[in-house]
Parts: sequence; C-alpha cells; structure tokens
Amino acid sequence: MNIMKLIFLIFIGASFASYADGSDTSKKLAQEVPIADVHRHVQKWVSPELLKQQMEKHNVAWSGAVGAPFGPFDTTPYTKLLQNKYIATTGQVELGDIYQELGAAGLTDINVRTYQDLLVRADKLFASGQIKGFGELILNNKDSNPNVQFRRKVKIDSAPIDSIFAVADKYKGFVQIHSEDDSDSIEELKILSNKYKNTSLILSHCLFTSNVDLVRNLLANSINLYCEMSARSRSHFINPESDRAKRLIVYTDDSVSPEWVALIEEFPTRFMVGTDTYNPRINFEKNIEEIRGGLLRGLKPLTIEMVAYKNAVRVMRLN
Repeated sequence: MNIMKLIFLIFIGASFASYADGSDTSKKLAQEVPIADVHRHVQKWVSPELLKQQMEKHNVAWSGAVGAPFGPFDTTPYTKLLQNKYIATTGQVELGDIYQELGAAGLTDINVRTYQDLLVRADKLFASGQIKGFGELILNNKDSNPNVQFRRKVKIDSAPIDSIFAVADKYKGFVQIHSEDDSDSIEELKILSNKYKNTSLILSHCLFTSNVDLVRNLLANSINLYCEMSARSRSHFINPESDRAKRLIVYTDDSVSPEWVALIEEFPTRFMVGTDTYNPRINFEKNIEEIRGGLLRGLKPLTIEMVAYKNAVRVMRLN
C-alpha cells in the first residue's frame, strides 16, 4: 500500500474515532447534566409540589425566571417550597394587567399607577433578595403569539421600560424580554443593553428569529445580552410541518440545526435553555427530552454544561 495513502487512512480513522468519542461523551453528558430552566411559567395548573416533583425527576436544578400570567399571581409558595431553586421575578403579571386595561399604549406610559407601584415594589424585592430580575416582559409578540388578542408591539426603550432597567441595573439583575426581530425593536434593545451595562438582557426564545447572522452580530456587539432557547423545539408548534415552524424550529428530540450549533459554539457563554410551559398543551417532559436529546447533545461537552446551567448560574447569580 502506498505510504501516503496509509497515513491518510490512519488520519481519517483517528479523526473518526475522536469524533465518535466526543459524540458519545456529549450524548451521555446531555442526559445527566443538571438544567436551569430559565423560562418556566408555573401557572395555576402546576402546583409548587408538582413543580418540585418534575424538577427532581428530570434533574432540573433551577426553574422560573418568568412570571405566571394566568395565575397564581403570587408565586411566594414556590419560593417557600423550593427556596433558591425557584428563580423569582416580577413584572410579567403587572405588564399583562396594564395591557388588558389600557392596551398597547399603556405599556409605554410611565404615569400608569401600576408601573409606579411595580418600580417601588421591585426595588424592595431586589434589596431583600426576593427576586433576581424582571420577566418575561412581552413587548413585541405581534407574530409569535397564537392568540390575536394577546399580540402587541410597543417601543421597547420607552420611559417605563427604561425605568425597569434602571432598577435592575442598581442590583445587577436581569431583564428577560420577549421581542421579535423587527429592525426597530432590535435597535431599541441595543440602546437599553448599551445604556445599562450592569443589567443582563435575556432575549426570550432568542427573538423567535431564523436569522443566525443577526443574533451573531448582537452577541458580538453587546456583552450583556443573552439568548434563551425555549419554544424553539418541535413539540412547541401545533403544526410543525408548516413553513413557519420549519423556519423557527432549532431542535427536536434527536437533532439540532448545524448553523445554530455553530453559533452557540462561537458564543458558548451566552445561551441558556427553557421549557416555556405557557399553556397546558405544552408538555414539560417532552421539552426536557428535546433539550437533552436534541439541543444539548449536539454541543461539545464543555458547552453543554454552560448552556444547560452554568451560564444561568453566573448571569442570574443562582446558588
């Protein structure tokens, strides 16, 4: 056999073995690593006891970071039972109330009493260590919510949202915002992230965008901006074979988009995971299966740990 051909075959064999070893390691780690679920709506159909059971069964070490817009509106029982394993926030219920009462215009009016009360109460909750941040603030869901009456788009860097960031910045907290990838919304997000450097801005569902280059540019130019990847799995879509779903799905229970893997590996400290159980149809267990078997499994071992929980622990200062 030609010596060069032999060397080539040995090289290919070694490369394949290395890839297989890495793949096997990732597969095993993805099933065992603890998870920080940073988009878990507890809602009235998930009791504190049920949440605890689900977390223990599926090795989810932390849950929350968003509100319960359909109730229970007081999440204190979850904190009481789970203590620091429940990531408590404020703001989602209050903004929901403003929208229901005053419409989209109310969401940009700093004089609304609900906003004034929220800012005062949030400052006290941060100071006493009872919350870690604000979220989920739904400010642009004009295409991403199935309920037409629930859709809205408002100016993201409006006075009340700016004031929310100011409170979060004071305590080095986070703000989780649901926005789509409209160019004006993107610019408004950039303004807030650049103005409030102590605040971690977490983009719910990574903007529901299929534009990987847009996300890459945002992450490269805003060091305090992060993506969480909930609602980007196949089971979240009623019709996963639709053109829209195919464009937005990033991972299934056994696969993940290569271009998103490349992006995450380029910015391994900037991604997190979540389940987004916003209605009873969303299957928590299936979401965890997709996170582990699809998204995490496709990453390098060190990246798996960061995306699964270490980024959230660092950014949200969890313990």
